[in-house]
Amino acid sequence: MQRRVPRLFALVVMAAVSLPAPAIAQVDLIPLDRVSQLYAEGQPREAARALGAVSAEFRQEIGRCKDPDIGAKLMELEPRMDALVSRLGNGRVTNARDLNQEFAVFDQLLAENHLQLAELGWSSRRTGNLAAVRRDLDLAARYAERSARWARRPLDASARAAIDGARAIASRLIETPTQAPSDTERSIAALATVVKPQP
Repeated sequence: MQRRVPRLFALVVMAAVSLPAPAIAQVDLIPLDRVSQLYAEGQPREAARALGAVSAEFRQEIGRCKDPDIGAKLMELEPRMDALVSRLGNGRVTNARDLNQEFAVFDQLLAENHLQLAELGWSSRRTGNLAAVRRDLDLAARYAERSARWARRPLDASARAAIDGARAIASRLIETPTQAPSDTERSIAALATVVKPQP
């Protein structure tokens, strides 16, 4: 049976398509590290407030998403994040490991989203999307790396090389924004083996 695209997601995508492309610069990750730091310092209520602010940035990620399946997963995580805000504020998160496991899930899906956007941008690079490719490739690599850190999952040599390679390509695209390195496509494919869920 064909999966139906959630109506709200479809409306969000339509709105996003009509917006101008965002300025391309070094983009920070959603600041989950700040939430983790506040919790580690014994300030769960401040951590909850910080995570509440993060949730607004997370919703912006949904607005940029172009893939129905990933978009549906992102939307499913919204109530999970809201519940985590409540648990933090009420003192019901009792150890950092539980918090980090949630963050690992969030970052993994953000990595998948930005990888898909990088692939989409690369497929339409002749229309001048290299700046977007650089941005999304870099974010996909960084979110994948941070997800592994949250989960305390060591990166093997091939995963480390794929992440480092993707970030190197992104850096080179800053220097030559109109000319992609010859190994860009290979780097995107290598990162996909790290980021995409394996069947």
